[in-house]
Amino acid sequence: MTRLLTPCIAPPASLAIGSLLFPVEISGLDDVRPHETIASSNRGIRARGTRKGASEEVDLEEVAQSWQASAACMQLLNDVRALKHQGQAAGATALAQRLREMGYNASRVAQNASHTTASALRLAHDFVVVTGCGCAGPLVVEPNFREHFCIGSVYATERYRQLLAAIPEELVAPYSQLQDMVKLICAEMKFSFEATGNSLPPWRSTSSVLSRWSAAKAV
Repeated sequence: MTRLLTPCIAPPASLAIGSLLFPVEISGLDDVRPHETIASSNRGIRARGTRKGASEEVDLEEVAQSWQASAACMQLLNDVRALKHQGQAAGATALAQRLREMGYNASRVAQNASHTTASALRLAHDFVVVTGCGCAGPLVVEPNFREHFCIGSVYATERYRQLLAAIPEELVAPYSQLQDMVKLICAEMKFSFEATGNSLPPWRSTSSVLSRWSAAKAV
């Protein structure tokens, strides 16, 4: 896991220094590490979609695995994991190329950044989209999905540590499923910041985190 103020947890590089005033995550603090949580907590974790007035709880593992009905999608996920293990998934361009060589209709998608106001931060991110592999609609491919939700240990409640451990490291899913997962996780992240007496940085808001993959909606 990386340290604070690295791409995993720092303000995105696309943010111009001095362009905004907002709380920052303090450097020098350890990231939450998924393996530090109790292994048995990885199953059956229930996370609320919202924290105010929410009566229904959602099982994160069910959300994360609900898209895995298609065997074709599972094969793609296994291939992505294999390429990552071989060190061939370091970037979206390289990953898309290797997947094309394996017969997938894969393309790199670039999401440009925009930060005109703190409430409308759009984060720059390159990712891979695969179409025509037997699944309904295009699939977003993220070989390092969990790292987008790493936060410093000072900001993390035990509940969030358990939630982080349940987030899949690699993700292959339709945008709609990714969107549902991000909304759930970001709601819990916001509560974790607030529960530890901290303000949520703008780039950690649901809309900003989701903006990384918003270009997938046009594919």
